[in-house]
Amino acid sequence: MAWRRREASVGARGVLALALLALALCVPGARGRALEWFSAVVNIEYVDPQTNLTVWSVSESGRFGDSSPKEGAHGLVGVPWAPGGDLEGCAPDTRFFVPEPGGRGAAPWVALVARGGCTFKDKVLVAARRNASAVVLYNEERYGNITLPMSHAGTGNIVVIMISYPKGREILELVQKGIPVTMTIGVGTRHVQEFISGQSVVFVAIAFITMMIISLAWLIFYYIQRFLYTGSQIGSQSHRKETKKVIGQLLLHTVKHGEKGIDVDAENCAVCIENFKVKDIIRILPCKHIFHRICIDPWLLDHRTCPMCKLDVIKALGYWGEPGDVQEMPAPESPPGRDPAANLSLALPDDDGSDDSSPPSASPAESEPQCDPSFKGDAGENTALLGAMCSHVMWTSI
Repeated sequence: MAWRRREASVGARGVLALALLALALCVPGARGRALEWFSAVVNIEYVDPQTNLTVWSVSESGRFGDSSPKEGAHGLVGVPWAPGGDLEGCAPDTRFFVPEPGGRGAAPWVALVARGGCTFKDKVLVAARRNASAVVLYNEERYGNITLPMSHAGTGNIVVIMISYPKGREILELVQKGIPVTMTIGVGTRHVQEFISGQSVVFVAIAFITMMIISLAWLIFYYIQRFLYTGSQIGSQSHRKETKKVIGQLLLHTVKHGEKGIDVDAENCAVCIENFKVKDIIRILPCKHIFHRICIDPWLLDHRTCPMCKLDVIKALGYWGEPGDVQEMPAPESPPGRDPAANLSLALPDDDGSDDSSPPSASPAESEPQCDPSFKGDAGENTALLGAMCSHVMWTSI
């Protein structure tokens, strides 16, 4: 369950990061100005002098200038006419050549100029002083068929559009040959293009980097905690295994009828609070307290102490640190034909405290001590403790 809660926390942090990023993009000023522009429909018409046929073409190949009114215009196309071949129309005294069919005069006309040489505003003002009804700029050759935005504030209500270089050169060559070309400009499609301001980009970048740093720090902390938790679990399992071996060295006894030292009707286990019964297997601690084996073993695995006197059983057996190197102690050897677990009984001191009283008379076989010399050879530091216990535990035969 703990890991599930942590995974849910990770998911919550991911959602929070996305929410903050979305908020950064939606705050006022995050998105810069929206650029709105209109394409222009360019219709040209002329009479081919060789075939005497009318040629016309329509294409949405133009783009209105930023300050131009979005409306149509119509007229004959005129181009700059200068001795030096200045096609950019930048000079204030630039004159325009407008071929007219039949020699008519004062007809509306449209100025066709090349990009470059001066600003868009200067070009438009020069043509406007010559009473042009519209100004058409064609792009530079390196841009091909691309049209670009034009900024020409302060040019009044004159219509200004840009067309591609191939289209502009096509019209220019016709006019230079003296062929009257009529151009009609119409309003095309409306386009909206959004730009993100530089300040918004910086704000979003800082927010993103901050969230990345926070997420990286949290992931490092998460995996360190998981590594420590896994290590502690492995260490705890190893510790419990070694502790179980040490607990297995404590004396066991099976309760029998008429056994001295245990009143099966009065004595009870302090863990389960139930009286000892015949054939119950009990565990004898170094402090002389007795419990059911199935009750005291799990308790000692978790607490290591006697439930009644709080004696540290592990240390009492001689293991002062963590029970890392536990040696199995050999069980005491019993005489042939005798079962030690079945014959072990308790002889608790009398109530009057006379520890020197002699035990009841018994045959030499019955008074045989339970502490086998082999305990001293393998148990090491347990010798003194087990020697003290030997004064209270004896072998008897049923």
